[in-house]
Amino acid sequence: MPAIPDPLDRDAIDVVLFDAMGVLYSSADDVGQLLVPYLRSHGCVLRREEIVLLYQECSLGKMSSADFWATAGASGASDEDYCHNHRLTEGVVAVLAELDATGVRLGCLSNDVSEWSKLLRERFGLGEYLTDWFISGDTGVRKPDPEAFAGVCRRLDVLPNRILLIDDRAENVSAARASGLQALRYGTTRLSTMNYLRKELRPW
Repeated sequence: MPAIPDPLDRDAIDVVLFDAMGVLYSSADDVGQLLVPYLRSHGCVLRREEIVLLYQECSLGKMSSADFWATAGASGASDEDYCHNHRLTEGVVAVLAELDATGVRLGCLSNDVSEWSKLLRERFGLGEYLTDWFISGDTGVRKPDPEAFAGVCRRLDVLPNRILLIDDRAENVSAARASGLQALRYGTTRLSTMNYLRKELRPW
């Protein structure tokens, strides 16, 4: 029997943070679905495990995206070309607009390469709604490390229980709750679409 999620304390939510891949953008496994095939099409012969490790280093800000492409041996690869393959999750802009109208503060907490995150948010105009961006490539910390959540609280000067995280990975949701945040897991049967998420948040 699936676990019953903790009810939201909506009156205590000042900030809503969205994960990027699998929530704002439709590809939940961007490394497997998008990055590996893109690298292969540009001549990369590294094993998948090597690509994952290299990506993690880049997503921690330990190398630039240009160095990533070069180290991966991806001839002719570019940030713009790769990011063109990403798509917004259907209905996400409507959810962001609806939440923005309530006056709640919106942000993004994501494990991602700094350069790619900036390109995507600009391409889709998400900065209109999401004012705070906590990207691992900039902060040097990846979820589910507790410091990822503690850092957000410090930077925003907000108590953990007044932040709601919406993430598609169970380990991130669990870690956020363990750090005192409220959290919802997107992509479950109950929250399988943005329309369901809107209904979940509508009583706000």
